[in-house]
Amino acid sequence: MRKKNELDKTHTNSKHGTNTENDLRSVAEALIIEEDKNKNKALDKLSLEETDSIVHELKVYQIELEMQNDELRRTQSELEITKARYFDIYDLAPEGYLILSEKGLIIESNLTAAVMFGESKYSLAKKRISEYIYKEDQDVYYTYRKKLYDTKLPHECELRMLKSDQTVFWGHMKSIVVEEGGLNNCRMVISDISPRKTAENDLKESEEKLQYLSTHDHLTGLYNRRYYEQQLKELDTKENLPLSIIMFDLNGLKLVNDSFGHDMGDVLLKKAGETIKKACRYEDIIARIGGDEFVLMLPKTSRRDTIKIANHIKELTSKEIVSNIELSISYGYDTKEMEDQSISEIAVNAENHMYKHKLFERTSIRSKTIELIMNTLFEKSNSEELHSNRVSNICQAIAVEMDLDQNTVNQMRVVGLMHDIGKIGVDEEILNKAESLTSSERVDIEKHPEIGWRLLSSTNEFSEIAQFVIHHHEKWDGTGYPDGIKGEAIQIEARIIAVAEAYAAMTSERNFDKKLSKKEALRELVRCSGTHFDPTVVEVFNELVLSGNNNY
Repeated sequence: MRKKNELDKTHTNSKHGTNTENDLRSVAEALIIEEDKNKNKALDKLSLEETDSIVHELKVYQIELEMQNDELRRTQSELEITKARYFDIYDLAPEGYLILSEKGLIIESNLTAAVMFGESKYSLAKKRISEYIYKEDQDVYYTYRKKLYDTKLPHECELRMLKSDQTVFWGHMKSIVVEEGGLNNCRMVISDISPRKTAENDLKESEEKLQYLSTHDHLTGLYNRRYYEQQLKELDTKENLPLSIIMFDLNGLKLVNDSFGHDMGDVLLKKAGETIKKACRYEDIIARIGGDEFVLMLPKTSRRDTIKIANHIKELTSKEIVSNIELSISYGYDTKEMEDQSISEIAVNAENHMYKHKLFERTSIRSKTIELIMNTLFEKSNSEELHSNRVSNICQAIAVEMDLDQNTVNQMRVVGLMHDIGKIGVDEEILNKAESLTSSERVDIEKHPEIGWRLLSSTNEFSEIAQFVIHHHEKWDGTGYPDGIKGEAIQIEARIIAVAEAYAAMTSERNFDKKLSKKEALRELVRCSGTHFDPTVVEVFNELVLSGNNNY
């Protein structure tokens, strides 16, 4: 029965998983050896029934052991599958996992961490994590690491990291210190947060840009009216007295816009802003508060110093010339010297003062601009200069023959010279085109009387002749442009220009029409008399030419 007890003991141990398959075999072999030694003694003592019983038990135990071995093999296989699945999940996790030594050496990493750093798992091992920290963020990492080991609590941080090719990316670290085999290792989770950081930076830049645009003029880069009005309130303190305000206005901007286009006007505005800014101190505030208006706020600046600054700025601007256009500004100022004075009234006073100066200065500025426009037009097209001079002479001669007063005769000489000033707004290619104009090009060129009117009507000196310019393409029968008026509703001066211009055009070398002789041109004027032209003006001019004056 000793053998049976030993088998029972072994059987019990295998059921409780205390021995491996090899251990069980060793025990079984030992039992067989022991059994052989005592075989004869046992056989003598056992009956046949006892022997059969022992053999039966041994067979049962053998079957049970085989079943247990099968179960162990299945369990082992399942463990291997589970282990492989775990390592797949670990390696392919969306975040990088690292185990670091207390000295910062990488002990282990998953595949995601290795890919994040541009390394293999094997090449990453035994390297210092600090090798993958951006130089300027090393202090951030060491401060984070010290805090981690000092507290033994989980901590997080964000810092710039490096790939093996030195590409920079933003990483988020989340770590904890754990004791493993008597060592304090760091378990770290790293996420690549570059997309979020990029989005945050883009948002920050957008917010900064919006903030900038809300307080700055988009053209000149100076402060805008909104910021000026805000600062007007904030600077209105006792500490900033005396507080001075200078208002500036860029002279002739509308005329430049109408003549040379808004791009040229924008160039003048930017140059004006730059010039005013040159004369400013750091604490001064300059803003563009309207189309052609600027304001300069001067804290702790006396009235006397304000005048010096304003005159200095005016002198600086007068020296600036942009595309032959002389920069000109008018200014006005006022100073708040007492605490009980209203800053709003000071601003209004400065603006009114500026407008008074502008009234005195704008006429001469606009006259200079008109002269510049004519010179620019003649530079664009030499034929325009020749044509305008001929029309001027013919207009003056007709006015004399019609016994008009001397003032009108003088006006006709000037208006004849300037009647096509509106062509400054027509493309140079159209003015010099050798072929016939297209319908759209003709629409463009037929705008020149209105453009000329806008230019000339902006000055007192030329406002009267502006009316003659706008109507010099009207026809006697009302089929002309731009207003379609007819007969004597058209000013006599405009009717004279119409005849003079037509004759000058027909008898000149033009781009696309054949030049006519004087007689042919006169016949054409007579043919269109009463439809296109005033019959009286045609008759006077006909007699003037037939009289033998070869100047025409």
